[in-house]
Amino acid sequence: MAPKSPTPSTDSPVRRKRADGLRTIEKILHAADAEMSEHGLANFNLDRMIEQSGVARSSVYHHFGGRDAVIAAVETSRTMRSLDRGMSDFERALDNMSSGEEAFQLIELGMRVFGSPENRQLRGRRISSLAAAHSASAIREVLAKDQEWGSEHLARLLEKVRGRGLADPVEPLLGLAYVIQSMLVGRILVDISDDPELDKQWEDAALMTLRMAIRPSK
Repeated sequence: MAPKSPTPSTDSPVRRKRADGLRTIEKILHAADAEMSEHGLANFNLDRMIEQSGVARSSVYHHFGGRDAVIAAVETSRTMRSLDRGMSDFERALDNMSSGEEAFQLIELGMRVFGSPENRQLRGRRISSLAAAHSASAIREVLAKDQEWGSEHLARLLEKVRGRGLADPVEPLLGLAYVIQSMLVGRILVDISDDPELDKQWEDAALMTLRMAIRPSK
């Protein structure tokens, strides 16, 4: 009988190295977020941020590559937190709804609001972060973690909607959650046209698609 391959240790050097790297990234992002909040984008000072983080300069450059990538990662985290707050607000509102159509009206309102100048800026920053992720491992880590967490939150929300009989969303719910988020990010294709009529057409088509995917009850 051939010998069995050894089971990988849950505390292997590779796992420990990755965990240490994630903790370092979190420390850098915490300090960078504080620097951004206090001094703003224009006056964001990488040297000051590094000093506050307590992380070696070499580690910052290893994970991020430089100032622009650190800023992109912070803005990515802020964007995901903003989207999560929106989902949390919607979840609280669901508790007072008695029909799927009522819930879908709230989705429609959110979709219309998502076309605001502020949200257009959020989409622009998120696209910039996606582009920067190709050259900065830390941004990929941030994007992957935040995107996974946000999509799982949305999937749970869809499950809750179904459980209350407000809708019968198509399966798989996690896949649907990713599709919905992809639609929202992809709206930047309309943003760059700067055409209000096209923007409205996108909203109408997106809402029709969501209605077919979420299938709200009457």
